[in-house]
Amino acid sequence: MSSESLTLKWLRQNIQPYAHSDRVFADVETVLRRNPTLRPKTDIYTFDDGRTQLLLCLHGLLPITYRQSSYHIPVAIWVTREYPRAPPLAYVVPTSDMLVRPGKYMDVSGKANIEYLQHWERKSEGCDLASLVEAMQSYFSTEPPVYAKPKQPSLSQAQPPPQAQPSPSSAYASRPPPPIPPLPIQAASATPSPPIAQSSRPTLPPKPTASIPTTALMGIIPPQSPPSWHLPGSVPGPAHRYSHPPNPPPIPSLPSAAIPTSTAPTASPGPISPPPFYPYAHPPAPPAPQLLSPAPAPPPNFLDEESLDDPPVRAAVAFAAAPPRPPNPELLSLHARVHAKVTSELASLAQAMALDAKRLRAHQTDLLAGEPAVRDEMARLEAVRDVCRGVAGRLRGTVELAEKNVAELKRKGDPPVDELVCSTSIVHNQLIDLIAEDNAIEDTVYHLHRALNAGRMDLDRFLRTTRVLAEEQFMKRALIEKIQAALPMGAQLAAGWA
Repeated sequence: MSSESLTLKWLRQNIQPYAHSDRVFADVETVLRRNPTLRPKTDIYTFDDGRTQLLLCLHGLLPITYRQSSYHIPVAIWVTREYPRAPPLAYVVPTSDMLVRPGKYMDVSGKANIEYLQHWERKSEGCDLASLVEAMQSYFSTEPPVYAKPKQPSLSQAQPPPQAQPSPSSAYASRPPPPIPPLPIQAASATPSPPIAQSSRPTLPPKPTASIPTTALMGIIPPQSPPSWHLPGSVPGPAHRYSHPPNPPPIPSLPSAAIPTSTAPTASPGPISPPPFYPYAHPPAPPAPQLLSPAPAPPPNFLDEESLDDPPVRAAVAFAAAPPRPPNPELLSLHARVHAKVTSELASLAQAMALDAKRLRAHQTDLLAGEPAVRDEMARLEAVRDVCRGVAGRLRGTVELAEKNVAELKRKGDPPVDELVCSTSIVHNQLIDLIAEDNAIEDTVYHLHRALNAGRMDLDRFLRTTRVLAEEQFMKRALIEKIQAALPMGAQLAAGWA
């Protein structure tokens, strides 16, 4: 059996609840024959008022042509139970990468209410399912009901690093750079900065009063040190220096200052762990960095400290790390509105669910309370059923016996009239016959007398007939007297009454 015949057989079996099942079958079969991309199914449909009903649904892809290109629109057409008096319910079912385009005849939920459906509601004569599918194809070819969902930017994409600010010692930018010291952990997440240019002249001596915290001194770089290491992605600012000499010399005691302020600004105090380093140049087998223990910090000299008015300090402060970007107020407002909306919806949903739960608990209480009454009623009905079955059995037996008697009487036939009244003995039967003949003779004499009075009979004939009848009546009455004398007292009374 082909798949088409199986589909039609399934369709014929599942449209029995419809009032006009023949019309539904014919229209659906026409749509399936013209649109092979549509398939039938039965599913539960929930109306706007909360009612649910098992309806026939045609779902699948509806081919359209838009700007000389072919597209397939996912649709679902629900056939109502009142079809064809009531129009079907047409929906566009977008996929996960589609969105519904609301319009004049399209709802945001995907329900389509095109002009053909509006005409169907006003006048259902002449409207059918196949014409509705063609009208949907025509309208969707003019205004597509869906569009592709825009791509969301990936959150894992890193933002481009900000450009590094120029170093305070920009006057020496044109000169060959010295070895770049590695940077502290605090600047590990920033962008790389251009190396600070240094003059080929000897290093200037530090100011006698300049001092830096000794906790930031991790090492000393001699003027002719080999290439050092630095951490990419850092910003210019306070730096800890590491030296890589072939044979590191002993660390001299630092009274108050060790690094010229014109070369690098002071480092921020605090415990620092050595970060992973990446080579800036490729020196031949550089030795591991030597970590030097910090020297004891001298007492601060507020009179000889550099003030913020000095150019190097002011430049270091100016090129400090930028503060974090403030959050977008529109985004915060949107978050607040979404949170308020979700909170209100959850509150209303919780209230509705609480009311439903209360109602269901009340129903449960009623059902539990009514269970004994239902059981008593069932027991009483079972007793009544048993009584009715017994009475029905007795009546059935009586009816069968009566039917047998009727059949027997029909087999014997109708009895003679004289045998309808009879007695239990011959004497009594003779007595009954004599009494009947006596009464008959008396009636005959009465009618002869009436005939004589009416002139229908002459007197001679009346006298002769009357004399004969009188003699016969006398004999019969004498015999009746004789029989009555021989019968018991009860039989005599009964005969006298008769």
